[in-house]
Amino acid sequence: MGLYISINTASSSLSNSPIDEAITFVATYAAIEKRHGRLPEGPSLDVTFMLPGEHETPPFEGMRMGGYTRESDTLFFETAVPSHILKSDQAPLYVATVMQDVVENAHDFFVENNVEFDTHHWRRTVAYLSKPDESGHLSH
Repeated sequence: MGLYISINTASSSLSNSPIDEAITFVATYAAIEKRHGRLPEGPSLDVTFMLPGEHETPPFEGMRMGGYTRESDTLFFETAVPSHILKSDQAPLYVATVMQDVVENAHDFFVENNVEFDTHHWRRTVAYLSKPDESGHLSH
């Protein structure tokens, strides 16, 4: 059981940008939830946010599944972050939506492959981790 969240970018200019802060927030609280044993049992999810840079952009749009490894019991995802989200106040909402999509796509994958996956617990966990406050910022 685990939730791994990372950022892939060739640009350091996005440090402390709204997208960087939103992704880091969710990743930090996922690590805290894991440490306290509050993540769902079963397969782990690994999400990489691919940020476009000045000279390089992800070679796809949207989200793609990167495969599942039975050895580590982990399902991998990559999501190409649109450039207009990078410095937008909508970055926290975007991250929350991506995390919800990850759970729904994982649910579909695991149902098709007859792998037990606690979808309801994952939905609650992701909603908690990426819950925006009244101003649209992530908060705990």
